[in-house]
Amino acid sequence: MNEKKELRTSYVGRATEDTQRLLREMVLENEKLQLRFDSAERENARLQQELATSIEELLRQRRDHDALRRQLSDVESESRGFALQFAEIEERNMNLANLYVSSYQLHGTLDRSAVLESIKEILINLIGCEELAVFELSEDDTSLDLVTSFGVDEEQYRHISLTDHVLGKLISTGGTYIGGTNSPDESVSVTACLPLKLDGRVTGAIVLFSLLPHKPGLRELDFELFDLLGTHAATALYCTRLHGRVLAGVVA
Repeated sequence: MNEKKELRTSYVGRATEDTQRLLREMVLENEKLQLRFDSAERENARLQQELATSIEELLRQRRDHDALRRQLSDVESESRGFALQFAEIEERNMNLANLYVSSYQLHGTLDRSAVLESIKEILINLIGCEELAVFELSEDDTSLDLVTSFGVDEEQYRHISLTDHVLGKLISTGGTYIGGTNSPDESVSVTACLPLKLDGRVTGAIVLFSLLPHKPGLRELDFELFDLLGTHAATALYCTRLHGRVLAGVVA
């Protein structure tokens, strides 16, 4: 009996020891797993922090990139604005030079044919007209006499009555006419009609019938040239006429 009891005691003891050993091993393994879990948690936290930092840096870089793009767009816009301003200044300087040259050509000689050629050159080359006529008031102030032309039938416009001809009526008003506005008659087919005046009195006219095909319409420079021609051409023609009379009287 005692032997059996001892055997049972010994078995229970070993089982207990084995169980306790197994429990210790499980505890140790659990502690190891806990340590690994804690390490993984810390690594995950570190990676999440790095990811958040990377995302924040990416967003910052994107904001900087967008800001740089806006700045570049502003610089490009300013550059285009400066280029347009420079082009406008260049064009205005060219226009001023053309106006100066035109004025000099009109007053640089008393030769009537040279003045008429200068007027035609301005109308053809600067304004871009391919059909034109220049008139002077007749001695009796009843009609306009053609003094030079380009691209038109001179016989058709040799003499224009101020009271009976549609174009004469238009010129006699003393106002500048631009095709499509204030036309007294639908039969008038001209691009522009510019009266020549001295002391407010109409002494002649420039009529532009059509522009060159590549020119769609009149520009700001054209109207400035109209203002110049309205007075300066009238003065130049008047001076050449007086000069011609003086020469004729001297010759006589």
